[in-house]
Parts: sequence; C-alpha cells; structure tokens
Amino acid sequence: MKMDEVDFLDALVSTPSPSGHEQKVAGICAQYLRQFPFEKVWIDAAGNAVATNYAHQKGDSPDLLLFGHMDTISDPLPYRRADGRIYGRGAVDAKSPLAALLTAGAECAGGTPLKIMVAGVVEEEITTSKGTRHLLTYAKPKMAINGEPSNTNGITIAYKGRLVLGCRTHGKALHAGMASENPIERTFEFYTRVRSAYPQRGKFDSVIINLTNIHAGSAEAINVVPENMDFVLDVRLPPSIKNAAVVRKFRKLAPQNVTLSVQESIAGVETDTNHALCRAMISSMRANNLAPRYVKKSGSADMNITSHAGIPTIAYGPGDSALDHTPNEVIDIADYKKAVAVLKGAIANLNGAF
Repeated sequence: MKMDEVDFLDALVSTPSPSGHEQKVAGICAQYLRQFPFEKVWIDAAGNAVATNYAHQKGDSPDLLLFGHMDTISDPLPYRRADGRIYGRGAVDAKSPLAALLTAGAECAGGTPLKIMVAGVVEEEITTSKGTRHLLTYAKPKMAINGEPSNTNGITIAYKGRLVLGCRTHGKALHAGMASENPIERTFEFYTRVRSAYPQRGKFDSVIINLTNIHAGSAEAINVVPENMDFVLDVRLPPSIKNAAVVRKFRKLAPQNVTLSVQESIAGVETDTNHALCRAMISSMRANNLAPRYVKKSGSADMNITSHAGIPTIAYGPGDSALDHTPNEVIDIADYKKAVAVLKGAIANLNGAF
C-alpha cells in the first residue's frame, strides 16, 4: 500500500531507532522512496538509505543533497498520534525534519533539472557520524540541507564546534585521616580555572564548558582518598575560536598532575546568508506566508561535517529544538506539511542556481 507523507512520518516515529539500530527505519525510508521517480534507491554499506534522480556513480557531484539522521538517543518514549500531532522519540529530533526533506526531494525528483540526492543517515547522535562520513566517500554534493528542527520559519546557518576531553587528575591513595594531595579537590580547582578563563559573552559567541562525567574512589572505601580522578569535559566553541587554541589553553592552565586527551574535535561552522541556499529558503518561506529568521545553534550536527568538507550547508526542519532529547517530543502534522512546502519551493528556486 502506498504511503503518503504523513503515513511516512508516522511509520518513522513509531519505529524505534536508537543509534546503531537504524535498519528498520532505513527499510521504511527505502520503501517510501521507491514510490517516486528516482533513478536509484539503495541502502549503502554504512546503513544509510539513499536515493538519486540520476544514475549515481562513485564520486559524482549531485547539485543538492537533502539529508537527515535516522537515529535517536537511546531513551525510549511511548508513541501516539492524536489531535493532529505525533508524539514519540524522534518526533522532533530528527524524524520530522528527515521526513520533510526526503518527501520534498522525492516529490521534486521527476520535475527538476537539479541532480538531487536524498539520504537518511546513521549514527548522528553518537560521536561517529558514521553515515554522513561514509556518504561523502562516494558523493561530492555542491550544496546541502541537513534535517534538524528549526521550526517552519527558521534557517540554521551556524553550529558551534565541539571538543570532548578525557582527563585524569593523578594523586596518591591515602587514608582519609591524613593530610594529602587530594585529586578530587585538584580537579575542581582546575575546572573552576578553565571556566573562569572563558567568561560568557553571549549565547553563541561564548565558549561553553561542562563537566559531564566523573569517577573517583569507591563506595566500599569511603575512608580512602582516591589515587586518581577521571573526568570528561564537553566544550562547545563558536566558529571564531579554534579548537586547537582551546586545547592549548586548557593544557597551560592544567596543573602538573592533570593530563588531557582529545576524544572528539569538530570545529564550528557558519554559512553566508547571501548563499543561494539561504536566498532560496527565504523566498519560499515568504511565499508560504512565514516570517523567515536565521538561527545559530550552540550544539553541533552533521552540518559541521559537510561544511568542513567544503559543501555549503544549512539546516532546516519542523519542530521546536527545545524539545530535543526531552520526554516531550511532539510534532504538529500541519507544521510538518508546511515544512515540506517550504522545501519544495526552495528546490524550485534553486533551479536557476546551476
């Protein structure tokens, strides 16, 4: 039975797909895309669901890539559909943006001179971004739209970069009754020092530093000062600040007994608002009676990867990003349909860009 655009979104949200377990959703995407005039529809070696309206060969350059992630965080939510809304894990982040991009690309596939590639990619919610990285090994898109929630009238032009630092404060295990060099205390002194080095200067332009994981000692030995303390720092940086410069600063501020290792590093990105993608989206939003706005996000996304690969990229999709990763993910079906209309208009507007 043929799926319409709402059936498709409904099937995506009602099918769990935590990172690493996207196979069923990939199958749903492929089944849906085969209803449309694509030249090729396939699931690639990474598990991405991909379609093109031309006979794609490795290394080809589609004019436009429309892509979003199929995975969600691992915390499940009950699915339901009621009162014109769909509730469930991924309803916002990011199955409704994914469905909107794939639907818009599919409905335009047979009637545009543009070489279009659409893709549902795997493992965005974890540090690998395996799907997007693999996609770029066989396709070199000229521009891209990444599916992430920005509401129907928001165009995301910038994301912060991210540093994940694995750290250890070294000490010496001693009885708590003795004066000692306590690695727990030294850790918090170091954390206070690096936080003070980067005062807040506005939400997007600030370096945000958070201690996200700690481990020291044992519940069975609460009268022992632990030998070491392991901790993780998650750092978010605007495009104007280089990741390497922050790592150097942290190492300079670290006392001798603190060691740092970089576990993840991806720089921030920002797309010029004068780019054809932005102009096409602005015009389509206005044609759909929306008041366009530009968005800069303090997180990171697969847009960081495509942008650093030299592919001008924006992010767009229905849904309130404040609901990402919360127990309250819900999407209005009317907003989803409006986003599809905006994207179809933008694709039509891009016809003259090549």
